[in-house]
Amino acid sequence: MMYQQAAPDITQTSLRGRILSGFAMATMATLFTLETKAYFSKDISTTLSLANSNSEQRIRLNFNITMMDLPCDYATVDVYSTVGFQKNITKDVRKFNIDEDGVLQQYEARNWHQDDVELWDPAVIETVEDLHGDGEDAISLDGDTFPYAKEEYPFLFVKFYTSNCPNCDDFAPTWEALGEIVTDTSMHMVDDFMEEKGMDYYHYSDEEYEQAVNVMAPVLVTRLDCGAYPDVCKEEQIRAYPTTRLFVDGKAAGDYDGHRTVMELVHWLSHMEAAYREPGQLKMYNIFKHASERTIRSEEERIWNDALMRYRAPSPFFNSTRHPGCQLVGHVMVDTAPGKFLIQAQSFGKDFSAHLTNVSHIVHHFSFGDIEAQGRVENGGWKGIPSKFVQSLHPLDGNVYVTSGLHQAYHHHMRVVTTEFEHSHLIKWAGETVRRVYRILSNTQLSTYRTSIVPEAKFEYDLSPIAMSYLEVSRNWYDYSTGLLAIIGGCFTVIGMLESSVALFSKGNRYYL
Repeated sequence: MMYQQAAPDITQTSLRGRILSGFAMATMATLFTLETKAYFSKDISTTLSLANSNSEQRIRLNFNITMMDLPCDYATVDVYSTVGFQKNITKDVRKFNIDEDGVLQQYEARNWHQDDVELWDPAVIETVEDLHGDGEDAISLDGDTFPYAKEEYPFLFVKFYTSNCPNCDDFAPTWEALGEIVTDTSMHMVDDFMEEKGMDYYHYSDEEYEQAVNVMAPVLVTRLDCGAYPDVCKEEQIRAYPTTRLFVDGKAAGDYDGHRTVMELVHWLSHMEAAYREPGQLKMYNIFKHASERTIRSEEERIWNDALMRYRAPSPFFNSTRHPGCQLVGHVMVDTAPGKFLIQAQSFGKDFSAHLTNVSHIVHHFSFGDIEAQGRVENGGWKGIPSKFVQSLHPLDGNVYVTSGLHQAYHHHMRVVTTEFEHSHLIKWAGETVRRVYRILSNTQLSTYRTSIVPEAKFEYDLSPIAMSYLEVSRNWYDYSTGLLAIIGGCFTVIGMLESSVALFSKGNRYYL
């Protein structure tokens, strides 16, 4: 015979053999299933490398921040870095005015340049000293006379200023000229009234005549030095100089922030009067006549101003006496170098009071990179991504930073880590071979400023030189085949050893018996 006949104990079935064979088949089937599942699944490999500085010279910075007590008129966005700076950025930046309750108003507006506002009236060629030669017509108020003036005069126009404010100095001749024009107008009105009533000038003293002029005045033009009376200005929440505020019947009716020319001021006063006085009580048109004679140099200007007087409506921002907040939304392109993103109070025509500038803010969103890529990472679902990965893309979101004291501001320090996803063609959200996002490691501190420096909301950032890469790794087919063969051989070997041990143990027991 060519082949030796197998032993009977091998060819004959037994209960023990059937049990071990069934166990072996079940084990191999389970291991086959797990190995096949592992072959078709993807493993994640994390690598660290030097960031490629040549890949992107600039990256996108996205922000949605609400300044809780800084009006949009003064809130500016600046970016500084070690290679350059961008000041008062307006491109791709939107501002939403917010009232004191935090409700968005019904309109939105892009940044507007206050550089366009005329800071003084070129038609007023006299100096303040020249205008004071015959006395001060813009009455100087103090802590005692200010409440009295608000109570006694139905229309009170106050300029709040400081002695160390260059913009206040530039505006001073224009303001004094306005006061002089109002005084001249009031004197003409008193003279016309006395002539109409047949009253004798010589029966009244100079003090009585001056009092009559003030009573007859359509508006009382005054000024108050916030450097000398800081408590008054703090109570009125004056935060920028100069601030020109109209009080009607003792209550603040509006701040004027338009062109600082006599005619523009008179136009605005006329419209404010129309809003608070009955048609038969209007007096501002008398000022308009004298202001035209004083400041208009040509007939064309006169025709133009007549048209404005009849048809012009005041700008919406003129009527705000409160200090609402501002929501700034947009993005800027920043250099891939250490830098800082600032939101601060700035104005071409105003100086700000440092102790009243409040830069408390709410961070709705702050991140770097492509917003769409972030959204796909958040919603696409790669199970291997660490649980806190998505949160690290924008760790400041939803946080509120409120300062409780004067001369304080929160500063945010961030290390930006470039994170890339390579060869992720099986991931649902991946549309490219490499998708890049930026993780942020942040730290926030409350900083205290010197009393002369205006606080600012500061976001400092520095791109890490180390980049992190997430790579999908799949198994080779020959690794899978080797694993299957190893399962088969391993199962037979283990089951054979188990069967031999059981058989040897059984024979030993029979021999003993």
